[in-house]
Amino acid sequence: MKKQKHSLALSILLFSGFMAATFAAHADETDAQPPSRHTEAPPNSPPNTEADAPVSSQAKSKGFIEDSHVNLLLRSFTEHDEFKGAGKKDAWVLGAQAVFESGYTKGLIGLGGDVSLFGAFKLNGGVGAGNRVHVGTDGGGSNQLAWAYPGVWDVKARVSNTVLKYGQQLFDNPFLVPHDNRALPPTFRGFSLASDEIKNLTLKAGTVDGVIARGMTTVTGLTTEYGGTHVSQFTYFGGDWTRGGDTAVSLYGSVANNVWQQWYLTATQSIGDPKSVRWTGALNYYYTGAIGDKRQGSISNNAYSLALAGTHGAHTVQFAFQQIVSDQTFDYMGQSAGDYLSNSLDVDYNQPHEKSVSLSYTLNMKDYGVPGLKLTMWSAYGWGADGSAMAYGGSSQAGHYWSGGAVGAGQPIGGTHYELGVIPSYTVPDGKFKNTSVKFYYMHHHSNSAYYPDGSSDVYRLMVNVPVNVF
Repeated sequence: MKKQKHSLALSILLFSGFMAATFAAHADETDAQPPSRHTEAPPNSPPNTEADAPVSSQAKSKGFIEDSHVNLLLRSFTEHDEFKGAGKKDAWVLGAQAVFESGYTKGLIGLGGDVSLFGAFKLNGGVGAGNRVHVGTDGGGSNQLAWAYPGVWDVKARVSNTVLKYGQQLFDNPFLVPHDNRALPPTFRGFSLASDEIKNLTLKAGTVDGVIARGMTTVTGLTTEYGGTHVSQFTYFGGDWTRGGDTAVSLYGSVANNVWQQWYLTATQSIGDPKSVRWTGALNYYYTGAIGDKRQGSISNNAYSLALAGTHGAHTVQFAFQQIVSDQTFDYMGQSAGDYLSNSLDVDYNQPHEKSVSLSYTLNMKDYGVPGLKLTMWSAYGWGADGSAMAYGGSSQAGHYWSGGAVGAGQPIGGTHYELGVIPSYTVPDGKFKNTSVKFYYMHHHSNSAYYPDGSSDVYRLMVNVPVNVF
């Protein structure tokens, strides 16, 4: 543990010192949100939501070079994991994402392209560290010291406020948002379409057939997160509608070829003023049903969460309830953070028939004269998981519902579990290093049953992000 503390401190000093006399950061600070897996922002590529409808963004184009940008995201990732009965894992990796985004050529149809170089340098970790470092040919961590590859590249076309792209991309939709909790994020290969022609409404669609996974440097096939089932093509479509700062609704559908179709609905509504009390209610709902060859077996899954948050000045408290109404695990695409249910935290609380509650608290010290300093804490408890219907159902997926990972191994999934977490963070509010951020994560998960698939663990993680605008 002393070695880990030394790594965390040295990580901050090395990274801060390296950047001390170089570049200025570029992104705007965002307010703290309730805890979730979606905690790290990808670099600014590509700008799909840049339109200010109904004025045509293409009509304002200055040219391919004139509107181009180079952005960097430098990151120090340090993690120490302790798994009860399964040892420890350590990693410290420095990552860099350099992304060139072109402007669009002038005219009715604007053309452009984006290209990047992702790179990483390992200071600690190796075999057994998994995708915290470079992934070896056996699927586990390797002893490779450094690696680099084109993480993002695409060609793009714009008409008015509508952008079509093909290439390796950082997607921004509820099914393919990158699970960005390592030194470098995963990126997906395919088409994307985003349109802001109607004010307050963004429409999106796309299809992908491959991914550069975390810790890897080449494109591999798509798989589902929990079932591990190969997906030849994944297609999504939908939109986001907002009204002022109080109301937001999103509706999306997707198809994983020969595996499932999935629908997602979210709605949030806020009332009141944070100077007194501002209340925000949120609904998240998924329906998943098997299609085609049903390669992951029969699926008819309903999953939902309800959350209520109250904000008074610097303080936000949220309570959430979540339920899986199905004999199957709620699943989503691998390498994505595609679970937007409220209790997708350190673990997902997504087993068959599982219910869960969470309570979180966020303190924003901006109201106390320290802008950029925040603290988020949460706890969650899950109960009622019951995988027996699938475990004894005789399908090809039955093994996934036994605690030992094979039919007859252990007992069907079940039991209770809980977690506790805290994230203190600081984001530089202005000056040369504006939006440089330091986040420390501590997450403790405890399983009260040997038959729940997520075991007891402690995770210590430090993320130092330095966003840079070169031009």
